Amino acid sequence: MVDRAQRVAQGARRQAVSGDERRAVSGDERRAGDAGAGRGDARQAPRQRPVPDADEMRALLAVAFRPAGVTVVLLSALIVVTLVAANSDLTGTFGAIAASWLAIHQVPLTIDGTTLGVLPLIPTAGMAWAVARGCAAVVDPASSRRHALRVIGAAVAGPLVVTAIGLAVVADASAVIPLSSPNTLAAFGWVLFVHLLAASIGVALAMWPTLGAEVPSWVRGAVRPGLRAMMAILGAGALMITLSLLMEWSTVGSLLERGDGVVGTLGLTILSVLYLPNVVVGAAAAVTGGAAQIGDVSVSVFGNVGGSLPPLPLLGAVPDGVSGGAWPALLAIPLLIGVMLGRDCGRRVAGQEALFTVLTAAAGVGVVMAVLGLVSGGRLGAFGTVELNWWAFGLLTFAWLGLAGAVTAVIVAWHRSRGAEDEDEAEDEEPHLPGAEEVPAIAAPVVDEPEVPAGAAPSRVIEAELVDDTEAPAAPVAPQDTGVEAEVVVDAEVEEDAPTEEPEDPADVDEAPEADLPRRPATPSD
Repeated sequence: MVDRAQRVAQGARRQAVSGDERRAVSGDERRAGDAGAGRGDARQAPRQRPVPDADEMRALLAVAFRPAGVTVVLLSALIVVTLVAANSDLTGTFGAIAASWLAIHQVPLTIDGTTLGVLPLIPTAGMAWAVARGCAAVVDPASSRRHALRVIGAAVAGPLVVTAIGLAVVADASAVIPLSSPNTLAAFGWVLFVHLLAASIGVALAMWPTLGAEVPSWVRGAVRPGLRAMMAILGAGALMITLSLLMEWSTVGSLLERGDGVVGTLGLTILSVLYLPNVVVGAAAAVTGGAAQIGDVSVSVFGNVGGSLPPLPLLGAVPDGVSGGAWPALLAIPLLIGVMLGRDCGRRVAGQEALFTVLTAAAGVGVVMAVLGLVSGGRLGAFGTVELNWWAFGLLTFAWLGLAGAVTAVIVAWHRSRGAEDEDEAEDEEPHLPGAEEVPAIAAPVVDEPEVPAGAAPSRVIEAELVDDTEAPAAPVAPQDTGVEAEVVVDAEVEEDAPTEEPEDPADVDEAPEADLPRRPATPSD
C-alpha cells in the first residue's frame, strides 16, 4: 500500500511539472508572437515625417508667391498706364500681362507672326535678385537641409503655378489680339531654370558659414577671385560700349529723333536701357576674341561685317567700319584679368592648391559667361538671329583666365614659399642678446683723498669686483633721452685687515708705523 501511494504521488508530481512546462512554453510562444506582430506592424507603419508648423508654412507661402505677386502687380500697372497714354482700349490687357510675365523669364513670344526671342536681361536679373533675397531671408546657417529644400521647392512651385495660369490666359487672349501661345515645355523650362538658380544661390549664400566647412579650401578660395574676374570682364565690355557711344553720338542722336515726340523718344530710351546688358555681354564676347552677330552684322576684333541693324539707339554703338590692325590689342584685357585672377588666388591659397583654385575660378567664370551669351541671343524677327556663339565665349574665357592665372599663381606661390623659407632661416639663427657685446665703462670722477691723521686706526680696504652674470642676459641700455637710469650690478666684498701685534722689542716702539700718507704736512720741497 505504501509503495502504491508513493507511485501515485510521483505521477501527480510529474503531471504538475509537465503542465507548468507546457504553460511556460505557451507563454513564451505567445510573447514571441506578440513581439513578431509588433515588428511587423512597425515595418508596415510608414515613418512619420515632421510637418511644417504655422510660421514655416507662412514663410514658404511668402517665398512661393510674393515675388510673383509683386511682379504681376507692377506689370499690370505699367501696361494699363501705357495703354491709356497711347489712347488705346484695354482689350487684351490680361493677355499682355501674361505675355510680359513669360517675357521676363526669357520665353520667346510670337506676335503677329513675328518671333521675338531676344529679350532684355534687366527684368530677368531683377526677378532673380528678388527670389534669391526672399529665400535668404527665411534661411540661416543653423537651418536644416530639409528646411532649405522646402524653401527651394516653394520658390519654384509658386512661379510654375503662375506660369500655368499665364499660359491659359495667353491661349484665351490669342482669339482677341495677335498673340500666339508659346511652347509650353519651353515656358515651364525657362521659369524652372530662372527660379531654381536664384533660389539655390540665395540659400547657399545664407547657409555658406555651414556649407563652406564641407567644401575644400581651394574651392572656397576661388569664389571671390572668380566673381572679381567676372565683373572685370563685364566691366571691360561696358567700357567699350561707353566709348563707342561717345564716338558715335551723332548716329545715336539721329536714331532718337525717329521717336516722333516725347513719348516715342522716351520709349526708345527705356528700350535701350533695358537692352544695355545684352549689348554689354556681346562686347565682352568680342573682347575675349569671340564674335557677336546681329543678323547680317558681325563684330569681332579680327574683322567686322556690315549690314542692316534694327533702329534702336543703343545699336548706334556698333562700329560700321572694318576693324583695323590695332583692334587685336584689346586681347590684352582678358590677359591682364587672368593675371589679376592668378594673383588673387595665389595670395588666398598657398602651395599647389593655388593652381587648382585658379582653374576652378576660371571654369566657373567660363560657365557663367556661356550662360549669359546663351540668354542674350535669340530670334529677332525680320532682322534674323542675334547670336553670341555662347560655347566659344565660355571656352575663350576659361582659356584666358586659366592660362594667365595659372602662371601668375605659380609665381606668387613660389615667392610666398621663398619668403617663408627666409623667415624660418632667420628664426633658426642664434638671436643677438643685448649686452653680449663689450660696453665701455664710464670713468668715475677723480676726487682728492683726505689726509689721514697720525695715530689713526688702520683703515678698512674694500675690494670690488665687477661680475658679469652670464646666466641671464643683461638688460638693454636705455637711450639717454628717455630719462631711464641704467642699473649696474656690482658684487662687492669687504675685507678687514687684522690688527697688527705689538712688537716685543722695545726699540721698535719708537719707530713710526708705516703709513700710506705722511704724518706731518709736506713741504713743497718734498
